[in-house]
Amino acid sequence: MDKRYQVFISSTFRDLLDERQAVLKAVLELDHMPAGMELFPASDDSAWQLIKDVIDSSDYYVLIIGGRYGSLDDTGIGYTEKEYDYATSSKKPVVPLLYKNPDNLPRDKTDTSESSWTKLKLFREKVEKRHTCVYWDSSEELKSKVIIGLTSTVKRHPAVGWIRADKVPSDVTVSEVLMLRSKVSELEAQISAERMAPPAGSEDLKQGDDGYQFDIAFKVHRYGGSSSSTDLGYTANFTITWNDIFAGIAPTLINEASEDEVAESFHRYLSSRARDAFRDDKNIKGMELYDFSFKHEQMETCIIQLRALGLIRESQRPRSVKDTNTYWAMTPYGDRLMVQLRALRRSPPVAAKVKSTNQQSTRKKMKS
Repeated sequence: MDKRYQVFISSTFRDLLDERQAVLKAVLELDHMPAGMELFPASDDSAWQLIKDVIDSSDYYVLIIGGRYGSLDDTGIGYTEKEYDYATSSKKPVVPLLYKNPDNLPRDKTDTSESSWTKLKLFREKVEKRHTCVYWDSSEELKSKVIIGLTSTVKRHPAVGWIRADKVPSDVTVSEVLMLRSKVSELEAQISAERMAPPAGSEDLKQGDDGYQFDIAFKVHRYGGSSSSTDLGYTANFTITWNDIFAGIAPTLINEASEDEVAESFHRYLSSRARDAFRDDKNIKGMELYDFSFKHEQMETCIIQLRALGLIRESQRPRSVKDTNTYWAMTPYGDRLMVQLRALRRSPPVAAKVKSTNQQSTRKKMKS
């Protein structure tokens, strides 16, 4: 669809009449719409507001600087520079066109005031620091450089532009677009719902309140008399539900975690649960339990199971090629389950039941 762009042309006026005509023709030959407010004296706030409105509605800003700084506002800033400052603050793409050597211009095309000449030099320096400028020394050269510069700027910075009313999509086309957008929204909602649900087929896997038995080895420090104590080794097993396993390690995965960090989280959680499970055993009650160890393959099984249940996934975040670690992250479904399991409620759940099968243990004293 063909677009036409509105181009604001900013410059002083009386000294650049021929040059402005050349730029206007260049913009029209590109089939764009020139706009310029130098014919409307910006002598009050309402006129300046009109200039800002036209700059706001324009797609590109062409700046022509010759040998004059131009008329000043109440604060001592030239209106051309004021327009430029507003255009850059509005993020308008700028095509800056500066006369090559203002010192060589005729007297009637330059400022006679020393202060205005100084302001012109400072204005040029400001523009040159901010942009890659184009330089000209005749109206003909200016016209060709406007065409080249504006064409290049349109390609690098596509703008909104304008189109003819008869080129606007018909009601039928709009209806089709709206229908497609509705379909896209429907599919996006479906994908979002699937991300918040367990994967298909996982209903046949152990999960929730189903238990998983861990084998454990630990040591017990038995205090003797005033000068003796004994360290004994024990092996045992105990069962934890899959919901408890996931709730125990899930916080580690909120911002993703390496495989070593996940293993450390498993070890901390299982050690805590094992200590709670065995501390009141009549054979070791009141003694210090420490140095818990678990079978590595059982923790690997837990990771595989949580992944199969759609609660965790391998991280897809890009990392350094030197980083060869495996990282794990929670899925949206996993994050939702973690919140359900770990968030604090205002009151205890109704008819809460404690399953005695959550922690079952058998113990066997190890040979010391």
